[in-house]
Amino acid sequence: MHVGSAALPEPRALTSWRVLVAVVALVILTVAAATLAVRAQIRSRALQNAVHGVEIVSSLVIDQSLTLTDITHGTNPINAAALNADVIMLKRRGEVVNLSIWSLATSQLVYSDVEPSAIEAPPPDVMARARKGDAFAVTDKEAATDTVIVYHPYDANGDGTMDAVAEVMLPRDRVDGPVAHSMNLVYASGALVLLLALAGILQVRRHQLRQDHAAVHDALTGLGNRLLLRRVAPPTLARATPERPAALLLIDLDNFKPVNDALGHAAGDELLVAAADLIREASGPAGVVVRFGGDEFAVLLGPLSGRGVARDVANEIRKRIRQPLMVAGSELEVGASVGMAWAPTDGAELSDLLSRADKAMYYAKYSGSGVAEYAATPETSPPDPRVTTLSQLGRALAGHELELFYQPVRGADAAVKSVEALPRWHHPQRGLLEAGMFIPAVAHTSVATALTTWVLRQAARQVAEWRADGVQVSVSVNVSARTLYNDALPDVIRTVAAEYGLPLSALELEVAEAILVRESARAIPAMLRLRDAGVGFCVDKFGAEYGAVSVLAEAPIQRVKIDQRFTGTAVEFPLARAIVGGWIRVAHQLGLTVVAQGVETPEASRCLVDLGCDEMQGFGIGRPMPAAELTRWLARPSAHAGPG
Repeated sequence: MHVGSAALPEPRALTSWRVLVAVVALVILTVAAATLAVRAQIRSRALQNAVHGVEIVSSLVIDQSLTLTDITHGTNPINAAALNADVIMLKRRGEVVNLSIWSLATSQLVYSDVEPSAIEAPPPDVMARARKGDAFAVTDKEAATDTVIVYHPYDANGDGTMDAVAEVMLPRDRVDGPVAHSMNLVYASGALVLLLALAGILQVRRHQLRQDHAAVHDALTGLGNRLLLRRVAPPTLARATPERPAALLLIDLDNFKPVNDALGHAAGDELLVAAADLIREASGPAGVVVRFGGDEFAVLLGPLSGRGVARDVANEIRKRIRQPLMVAGSELEVGASVGMAWAPTDGAELSDLLSRADKAMYYAKYSGSGVAEYAATPETSPPDPRVTTLSQLGRALAGHELELFYQPVRGADAAVKSVEALPRWHHPQRGLLEAGMFIPAVAHTSVATALTTWVLRQAARQVAEWRADGVQVSVSVNVSARTLYNDALPDVIRTVAAEYGLPLSALELEVAEAILVRESARAIPAMLRLRDAGVGFCVDKFGAEYGAVSVLAEAPIQRVKIDQRFTGTAVEFPLARAIVGGWIRVAHQLGLTVVAQGVETPEASRCLVDLGCDEMQGFGIGRPMPAAELTRWLARPSAHAGPG
């Protein structure tokens, strides 16, 4: 039979193979398209978070230090030092690699934390976008590095005009946590699905590790925290024996508060970081070093071959911290007190060792020995002064040992406008104590609220008496953060004002600038609730936190008191005079009354009046006085004259 030329059917296997190829090709194309979309989404999200992170850095760092004058004519030493301190802190936390700021008007470098010769000016297109207020990140040209450059425009004058552009280099892993890593792990390749799966697993694991690390470490110093100590202590203490003991050391810096008060929050942080490094080095690789909070640290050692090892560590820590430390451009002598407790002889549980090491540490501080062991601490040693002050002040409130002194505040027109109420304690053993000698011990306890209520009541009664005699003054009362956040405070103020027939405008609350800067997310809503209840506010010690002008616009305040470190030097130093004048102009634009603190001389008074200061307070105006003495002082003609 003749067979024609018609094609024979293809084998089933060959047809299946072609179908499989088509399906695989379709899957690859589909996955590739999806990958491109995912990659674009990841990239977009990472860039958005990079810009957002730099906006936060700018608001917390640049806004507090740079002025339009700095951007136009170059930074002044005080602002540059403040900015540098903040950048150093951010670098230690791993949040910033480099920061440079360029003037959009002159295209000149305003500030850089690295050698200016190593910095390239931003390209013209970057400057053009920045002038339009466009914040954006550049990743392509830095793809081979571990950093991302973010350009952020900066409105120094607050009028919507872009005056500068900040070039901020971020570590790539701080752009958006695990998402940033995925930018480097997503590729359009044959192993795409596997890569995506591996990338996802790595991202989740890395994110978990970061979260775990952050939970047990102090963000400022990088040391462990209390939670880490609670995790690692039990197995260490369980292995301790009298022959091979474990030791717990508690370290308290001796002069931290004066440094923090005098040089500011950033210098205090720098000191804590320096102390942490010294304690870590002195403790050696086997020591677990943690920051307990504030200026207290702890070291866990053991089990040890003998007690001499821990004693050597304690003495080495004290020796290193006693050496002059370079902080904020100054050499400081700080010192430390160390208390020691042993496991198992002083206790087998961490809580017991902490309590006993704490007692030894306070004995070391009180006795001047510097280092003390719990076993060698006399039973008759003085109790913790914080606890003593707390209990004694509670009794003082009930026993009429407290008295209010009043410091007058004079207006530029020489009239006494208001007074500040300042508690004093007639201590049975220690004599007359100013507020700074007992308030810090109770600021974070319920006693602070009870004390504020007492001060408000006494001040309102006295102001009502003065007003009845024709002296129209108002009174300001300082409040701690704990008291400010107390939900009962509005009712207390309304009750006190009604009891003595005073308008709420006669009572003002003073809030330290440090509270507004460090706790603004909580402080400002609390102040808004009080403002709605009719309470007025004043910012105390403005400038102590490098002059965070942003708090003036955000917080519901009527008055601002400029810190005496600036007003006291305004006569002698043109730079301080310029800073004070700038703050006064900003405050006046916001409708605020400006009070100069620390006015002591006629020259200072005239200088501050010329700068536009509305009111003045200081020893040159009038010292804090008991109510009776201030009543007589107000009756004298000299009370309504300037200093001198």
